[in-house]
Amino acid sequence: METVPVNVRNALAVVVASVIVYSVIKFLRVSVWQPLRLRRIMAKQGVSGPPFRFVRGQFVEMWKFTESFPDALPIDDFANLTPTVTPQNALYYPKYGKIYLYWWGTITRLAVRDPKIVKELMVSNHESLTRLQSESQFLAEVVGKGLLTQVGEKWASERRTLGPFFHQKSLEGMVGAIMEGAATELQKWEQEVEERGGTAELDVEPDLHKISGRIISRTAFGDEFEIGEQIFKFQTLLSQELLKGFRSTAYWLVPGYRNLPTKRNRSMNLYGSQVDALVRGIINARREAVQKGVTSSYGDDLLGRMLTAATEGWSANTKEFNQLAVFNNCKLFYFAGQDTVANAIGFMILMLALYPEWQDRCRQEVTEILGDEQDWRASDISRLKVVGMVFNETLRIFPPASTLTRVAAKDLQLEGLFIPKGMAIEFSLAAMHQDKDYWGDDVGKFNPERFVNGAASACTHPQAFSPFGLGPKFCIGNNFAVMEAKIVLAMMLRRFQLVLSPNYKHHPTSIMVQSPKFGLPIILKALKIT
Repeated sequence: METVPVNVRNALAVVVASVIVYSVIKFLRVSVWQPLRLRRIMAKQGVSGPPFRFVRGQFVEMWKFTESFPDALPIDDFANLTPTVTPQNALYYPKYGKIYLYWWGTITRLAVRDPKIVKELMVSNHESLTRLQSESQFLAEVVGKGLLTQVGEKWASERRTLGPFFHQKSLEGMVGAIMEGAATELQKWEQEVEERGGTAELDVEPDLHKISGRIISRTAFGDEFEIGEQIFKFQTLLSQELLKGFRSTAYWLVPGYRNLPTKRNRSMNLYGSQVDALVRGIINARREAVQKGVTSSYGDDLLGRMLTAATEGWSANTKEFNQLAVFNNCKLFYFAGQDTVANAIGFMILMLALYPEWQDRCRQEVTEILGDEQDWRASDISRLKVVGMVFNETLRIFPPASTLTRVAAKDLQLEGLFIPKGMAIEFSLAAMHQDKDYWGDDVGKFNPERFVNGAASACTHPQAFSPFGLGPKFCIGNNFAVMEAKIVLAMMLRRFQLVLSPNYKHHPTSIMVQSPKFGLPIILKALKIT
């Protein structure tokens, strides 16, 4: 057997050694040099934060802090910086002020709760910001590379294509579909309440997700509820496993850890492939129906409009809205269309159960303005001012997305603050919603009256209230979400009195959207529909 020549072995050894040295240098640059450089730049401007921690940053400290709280938290003060949702806020804002620096793994984050800076960045300089790569990868795994993760002309193209579905004119025709989507679960509640003599305790959280699932299925995807329910289930499992992976030391230390054949990675791959197969099935069924002449068009729902607008092809490198864009945005809206609105409605129910005087005011308004359910119209739904005030105050206290994160794509000189290229900026929406400098001394109280003259007059700075994001990239479905929440709540209030169960454990948490960790048990008392 021939031996490898010495010169070849030496050459191979040099190549291997070079690769190792390069990898080590690259690792140290990302995990040490870059974070310390950014810290030094911000320190010169008086911005400080907790000590730099190698590789994992403040992640372990934040996680332990979150886990230190009991299952049931007090529910009489809403100015606590949501420690079980955004522990960094509760840990570091009291020590370091409205702007501080901390590390999420190796990523240096500048946390901001100053709405003036938020406006400068998200409105005036939005084109200079991009998404964090790790966040984009996380979102892409769960909800695809659709509108939520796109930037530049690709984002603009998708926004133009999807926008008309969410315009007010389109929403006017969705009232009936939204009501039908809610009816199945509400009828189930009515039956259970009747069987128990007029009063029943139910954990309404899973049914709220079913309601939102039926609504998004009816309005956007041709009533494919059962398939949509499966898609949402696998997306939820995938997001839970991804977050568990973040707690692993190996995730932060081993390059390409997500690609290793670990048990968790195999589970995530399985969940992801299940989602992909189900979404492709819905798309292919709609396309085949047109190709075979079963229907003459793709339809006027969201999926139909996307397919009508889409070009052929599955390239991710084109600016066109193609079949891949349809696929990714289906994944996005199946998840976002259920999780965000369902949890917002859930927290709204919680607030009305806690504050029966506001529940009575909302019920009276629904009765006076809407009348009989078969006559409900979008124009009347928009007149539910008290319900809208309650919804806004609920979103202030429990915003679905507690933070937004972007990265400076270039050096930015703001008024009084320099942000270097590569800095991740965390916009602390929940913390701004709980800051008495913008909301007054009663910021910790549930007070929908603050919105009596609209959101713009509720606080001292318009960017201090941003439950749907802000700037050109605010949530495209905000009007849809508001209408859905108003309709579903109105239907509930006509049927039931809502009372908080003594079994409820108040413990807000967040995977991708803020939600009640231990469900939402509510006592439903039957009311006569008038």
